[in-house]
Amino acid sequence: MDLFDTHAHLQDPAFAKDADLAFERAVAAGVVGMALCGYDPESNIQALRLAEKHAIAFPAVGIHPHDAKDVTPAILLELESQASLPEVIAIGEIGLDFYRDHSPHDVQREVLDAQLGIAVRTAKPVCLHTRSAEDAIYDHLAAYASASPLPALGRPVGVMHCFGGTIEQARRYVDLGFVVSLACVVTYPKNADAHAIAVGLPLESLVIETDSPYLPPQHQRGKRNEPANVRFAAEAIAAIRGTSISHIANATTENACRLFGVRVAEGTPA
Repeated sequence: MDLFDTHAHLQDPAFAKDADLAFERAVAAGVVGMALCGYDPESNIQALRLAEKHAIAFPAVGIHPHDAKDVTPAILLELESQASLPEVIAIGEIGLDFYRDHSPHDVQREVLDAQLGIAVRTAKPVCLHTRSAEDAIYDHLAAYASASPLPALGRPVGVMHCFGGTIEQARRYVDLGFVVSLACVVTYPKNADAHAIAVGLPLESLVIETDSPYLPPQHQRGKRNEPANVRFAAEAIAAIRGTSISHIANATTENACRLFGVRVAEGTPA
């Protein structure tokens, strides 16, 4: 069984003391690939460093919408330089967050468009954060998808990370060329939207993630999440779709490899 965690933050301070052990536990659980997503200049650097050290890790770089107010032209220049590196698999975590409102909406939109432009120029997919902005971001992503060179290569244009919208909204983004990622929140009994997406989208449009250290599975609520737990997302989707966890794990890993343009080694059976 091969698992790919398409969104994790092992460079987060929550892993300062045991990141190496978290990688070991992930491998033992069958994780063969992991996207380490940056969210500010320092975390981007740390993602690159961790990926040099751990074979299953692939770095992504971006500026989270929370930090849009602090973005300067120099930061965007540095980001584009990092995005051009062959080891960088995606631009992200980027997007809009109209829930916390840590940055003004107009500034968030400007910084999002700047980073979508970087993704087009570097031919990299994007990892999108869309909290309370599942509809507001649509026009930005429609314009980006039409400009991206990735569809001509048979690849998705990006991933809707930890998508919190409805099945109808999810289908709109699939139609644009995105895949949709379900985190361990799909294990929550009351998360009807995640359950509807798990069964309602074609399997080729789904990937899985942990968003570590956030959003642990149901039986670990209140604890730190980590990439080894991505198996529980696969397990929940398998139960909802009436199939085996191995089928979901292997299919979503294949989808992740196509999304990010990477190959992974054969995993350890779990």
